[in-house]
Amino acid sequence: MLRIDESSKTLVAPPAGGLVSEVNPDRAEILTLVCSSWEAFAGELGQPSLRFVASEPVPGLDLLAFDEQAGRAVVVLVAGDTDGHQLTRALNSAAAIAAMDAETLAGIHETLSAAVPGESPQVVFVAAAFDARLLGTVDWLTRRHGLEVSCFALSFFRFGNERLLSIRREYPARDVQAVDPAAEMQRMLAGEAGSGEVPVAVANGHSTPPPSV
Repeated sequence: MLRIDESSKTLVAPPAGGLVSEVNPDRAEILTLVCSSWEAFAGELGQPSLRFVASEPVPGLDLLAFDEQAGRAVVVLVAGDTDGHQLTRALNSAAAIAAMDAETLAGIHETLSAAVPGESPQVVFVAAAFDARLLGTVDWLTRRHGLEVSCFALSFFRFGNERLLSIRREYPARDVQAVDPAAEMQRMLAGEAGSGEVPVAVANGHSTPPPSV
């Protein structure tokens, strides 16, 4: 569990306390949080080998990373909710990166000199929600066309006088049955074994802490 400190934009362990649902922030705030604490965020995604490369290197692409373990570029798309344009932006961005030669890739960042020109990049979606239509298309692209895609859903909660972000992998699914974010986080706060969902938090100091668990 990690707390997102809004003043320093860093991730640290939160104190014990109660838990209530919180309104999801907008896309701009999510982007800021992801960029400011990339290594911690990538670790919470279960992909610690991802290295941040650039922000908006091409139109429509939020973030570009490099998977040191796989030796491939990774396009990262961020959204507050399913906006109907995530998939289009992802495919356009992936095509743009795949079309770059070695010199152009290295020009974005020296880390990309290790990437293979012409190879399709991985795609990572980060959003507050995903609809069934997008997930169905992602599954088709993955199974039928070999595109490597991961989708991570974000849920926000109030933890004492701070906000918490819970990260849940939507695709490929960890379990057949869906996990309730609030119930899962309560189990994690109680020290029970989790199911892979990872919470994170954001302080603002303006709310009354909820009742203790």
